[in-house]
Amino acid sequence: MNLRDPISRLPRELLVPIFNYLDSLELIKLSAVSKAWYDICYDGALWQKIDAAEYYKHFTPCQLTKLITRSGQFIKELNLRGCVYLENNETLAIAKSLTNLLFISLEGCRRFDHNALTLLVRNNKLLTHADFSGLNTLTNASCFTIGSSCSNLVSLDVSWCMGCDAEGLIDVLTKCKYLRDFRIAGCRNVDEEKFMIALHQASRRLRKLSLHSCSSLTDDCIRILIHGSTDPIPTDVLTNVPLVMPFKLQYLNISHCVLLTSRTPFELAGLLPELAELELAGIPTLFDSDMSALILTTPNLTYLDCEDCVQLADGTLCSIAQSACHKVFRHGHFSFCDNITDNGVTALLDSCPSLQNLELDNTRITDATVYRAIDVTRDRVYRIACDIQKLIWANEYDVPNVYDFSGIILRLATYDCRNVTWRSALAVMRRNEERMLVTRVRDVCKLDELLPSLWADAKSVEEIVHRLGVTLLPLGYIQLKSAFEHQKYVDGHLQFLMMDCFDTAVGLEREFGNFYVGNPEFSYSTYAQTAIRPNLLVGNIEALLHHVAPNQYTDASGGARHSPRVSVRFRRRSIMNQVRNASTTLDGITEDANQIALDRRRRSPLSGCTMM
Repeated sequence: MNLRDPISRLPRELLVPIFNYLDSLELIKLSAVSKAWYDICYDGALWQKIDAAEYYKHFTPCQLTKLITRSGQFIKELNLRGCVYLENNETLAIAKSLTNLLFISLEGCRRFDHNALTLLVRNNKLLTHADFSGLNTLTNASCFTIGSSCSNLVSLDVSWCMGCDAEGLIDVLTKCKYLRDFRIAGCRNVDEEKFMIALHQASRRLRKLSLHSCSSLTDDCIRILIHGSTDPIPTDVLTNVPLVMPFKLQYLNISHCVLLTSRTPFELAGLLPELAELELAGIPTLFDSDMSALILTTPNLTYLDCEDCVQLADGTLCSIAQSACHKVFRHGHFSFCDNITDNGVTALLDSCPSLQNLELDNTRITDATVYRAIDVTRDRVYRIACDIQKLIWANEYDVPNVYDFSGIILRLATYDCRNVTWRSALAVMRRNEERMLVTRVRDVCKLDELLPSLWADAKSVEEIVHRLGVTLLPLGYIQLKSAFEHQKYVDGHLQFLMMDCFDTAVGLEREFGNFYVGNPEFSYSTYAQTAIRPNLLVGNIEALLHHVAPNQYTDASGGARHSPRVSVRFRRRSIMNQVRNASTTLDGITEDANQIALDRRRRSPLSGCTMM
């Protein structure tokens, strides 16, 4: 026993559950502490789930192979997505050690040996989820092995496996009786009649089906999938409803099947009542009338991808707004639909309260669409704030958390829209700066009476807000994907807001407006001066509590002092350069941006609207 190591005094039965709280990368680092820790960190009970996609770049093939083979009998979930460096020897060693797998992902492992794949499938008869997409070594013989060995398979992805075709896929469909998720994007010869008949027989139990980029797929193939033959689908004489038992598909992807026409969505109408996600991108012959017939019969539709369907117009969007799915619809992709205008998008925004993502790049929309999106998202949060305010006044709700309202509530893509200008980017930046004021003071008039005396006695905005018993909450943010020359500023502004650097974000927005307008004082002073009322949206709290324009401040002695705009603009030069050079994504913020924001807050006389 090592007396210097208190961990070694605990029994192994306690150490293993303690180490189980650590993730894979932490376990690997701790294994270098001592031999005792090495033995515990590589205990098989800690490696029932291995996701090598998170850290495979830091490992050599030998190290990864040793990790898997050491705990092979305990592993139930293995993700080797992107491990392209595995050679034949490593793959064979991995396949021999795995015997109890339930989930396996070999996506992108192009060098995974064919013999190793066959051995892996044969040794894991309890396999339920398998992802072999992009695996060139998977052949029709491999599909036969999958069908005969893994009869309990629930999900199978063989997309872009060029070594297999319809003949091998038929074996899987006929032998895997529990298959629910079947993805065969890019596979060959799927237009054969015998394959479509087998798919029709299995379609009653399928929940997800992906035929993405099956370029040989035609309308007759879809008819066989629906009806089992190429004969016309019988319909009811009175109601015109197809006399076919509805399918239980929840996800259907037939994107980039270029031979499909508008007959396909028309014949699918009424047969997919449980459909939630539909992808029809890259089909140039779809029309509004046929899409409307399908949309009106899918009350659970939450996701629709019609990118590059050049014939679609506002009718499809209006159909979504008028159908039963408008309450649950969340994601719409209508990029490169050149006939879509403000009328259809406005109807969609007004009718879909759960809308989270809307891609409208390369369409005919204008700034009016962005303005309407701003109003809609503002009303959403305002209704929630009103309910919370009533509960606070009734002493049934504590002070709300600022982070509950600081997420992104709408993603909007409007780049390459020739009618969308810089004004929409500026409007989104100002919308993201808005804060709502929630107070425990029931008497609103009392706030107006207290403000003048409070401002004379208080030393900071934080003190005023604390003495008034109010809480400043953001309204959630709109993430805008705008024109290329505006994107750096919009992303930088949102990054600073998410870092709680409100004053820095306001300065960046003012300079953006100054660059395009020439005089930001005129428009911003009107925007910032809003009367204080509970639940109202406000802009610059400092100017708001002053009841004056942002460039009219008073010093500690009560005398007027000049606006710090010149010095602020001088300090913002480094921030603007950082925004220009920063990445346009919001995945990470560089250390320079954090340091600049920190220095700015230290120099600032007031910290802005970060009161929580």
